[in-house]
Amino acid sequence: MKYIPLLIPEHARVLPHYFKPQPTMVTGGGKISKGLQWALGLFFGMLAIMSLIHPLLSLLWLLCGFIAFPPGHRFLERRLRFRLTTAIKAVTLLLLFTGSFPLILHYAEKDKQAAERQQLIDDRVAKEQAVIARQDAQRQDTLASYLQEGRQLGQSRQWEAAKQQLQRALTYARNDEEKNKIRDAASGLQVNRSQELVKAGKYKAALPLLDSALAGRRTDPQLRYNRALCYSKTGRIADAVSDLRALMQDGNKDAEKLHDKINPLRKRIVGYETLCCDGSTSGARGRGACSHHGGVCDWNHPIYEEYRKYE
Repeated sequence: MKYIPLLIPEHARVLPHYFKPQPTMVTGGGKISKGLQWALGLFFGMLAIMSLIHPLLSLLWLLCGFIAFPPGHRFLERRLRFRLTTAIKAVTLLLLFTGSFPLILHYAEKDKQAAERQQLIDDRVAKEQAVIARQDAQRQDTLASYLQEGRQLGQSRQWEAAKQQLQRALTYARNDEEKNKIRDAASGLQVNRSQELVKAGKYKAALPLLDSALAGRRTDPQLRYNRALCYSKTGRIADAVSDLRALMQDGNKDAEKLHDKINPLRKRIVGYETLCCDGSTSGARGRGACSHHGGVCDWNHPIYEEYRKYE
């Protein structure tokens, strides 16, 4: 039932203090006033969003924005049944805004302390990274020094000393790129050493070095030829032929010459035939054989087949 104010005259009221008219609700004022209220509400809303990391402060700004917004204004008047005048709203917002200062100072101090702690952490991390970078630079310099010394010793044919330097360099390698550089240098050392042994006729001693070098350079024709030569000189003809055939497929003339030398063509008898006197042959074995070819000169002329011992 809706209450109708002033329906009973004042002199006829039994309980004059009971019959009180409801407060008059405001509609929000003019366009300029509404615009200011919306702007103020948006301002406090932005502050609330910016303060989300500080929940209490964010809730305080959100409350201010709710009061400032015209919809919030009307909601409060309906629920609390009083007239929220401009003066009351201004004083309320001012009190809330002023009351936010302690929270602002509190959170500002906490943010400052957190920033100082983070700065200390960043400084410590930066120092640790600087130390690590300096140590890594020293490690790389040492590695490069050992690697260079190993190469120089290899060029002067000091094989054992060069090998030791490369082994020391390997202890300072930390990634695949560095390890590959050392492996390449070691492989080059083995190649040079094996070539020297081959030239000196030390074929058995050269074989392990050639095997190791070919593990990383399978397509190197000179290494494969040298290994085939060492195989042939140490009696491993079948292994030598296997290497030489791989080279012959690529048209290597030196491999062909060595192959013909260690695995020459041979002949063997695979049957017999009739040889006519004019040089032709016949498969006939009885009378009349080679009758039109000058007669039979050899009834058991051998048939030969060419072959190689290591096919």
